[in-house]
Amino acid sequence: MQLRLIQSLTSLTLCSMTLVAQTSLPGAQKPSETPKTVHQLFVEDQEDLHTGANGGPRFTEEEYNQRVKTRQATLRTMLAAGEMKSGDDFRDAAYLFQHSDDANDCLFAHILAMEAMARGTESARFIAAATLDRYLQFTKQPQVFGTQYVLDRNVPLTVHTSGLPLPFGRTLEPYNENLLPDSMRTDFCVPTLTQQKRNVVMFNAGNWPRETMHPRCD
Repeated sequence: MQLRLIQSLTSLTLCSMTLVAQTSLPGAQKPSETPKTVHQLFVEDQEDLHTGANGGPRFTEEEYNQRVKTRQATLRTMLAAGEMKSGDDFRDAAYLFQHSDDANDCLFAHILAMEAMARGTESARFIAAATLDRYLQFTKQPQVFGTQYVLDRNVPLTVHTSGLPLPFGRTLEPYNENLLPDSMRTDFCVPTLTQQKRNVVMFNAGNWPRETMHPRCD
């Protein structure tokens, strides 16, 4: 699992001509935190995962998981309040919930992805496939699309100068690679089986095959 500090966005509303005049009033209240959008939470999560060494995570797995739980709690509150409305909102939320070590979170992420597709967001096809694969893995079943490159304990980890391990040794197993044809993988914006195996080779050579792990999906 990959890994990053949530910085709060604040907004100051000036109701008078100067900041000094605003803050000098007796009993003046501090500005409240500006609520984040679903997409802002999604961007934070992606930055946690992809702005560290060699394009990998910025935090340890434990640190990252805690940050994920915080964002997920915010999303559940937004969903309960009816603040998630567009297909894009549900797609971004699906990405956030699939970054979890809990099977139910991954199942929930899959449902969010399907809701995004139902609301017309075609680009949710990949995350719909990925969340199904993750749910299958967490329930000890082989993945079927081939979206999950899990840590291969047989490949030694490389340690960066920062002291953080670079988990480039990956495998697709366990994988029921014969269940779906490549045409269906392509329908869900998943690379072909041949490309997936090339990606594993790239991982094990110490590279991050970002462009070929997730083909463009409009």
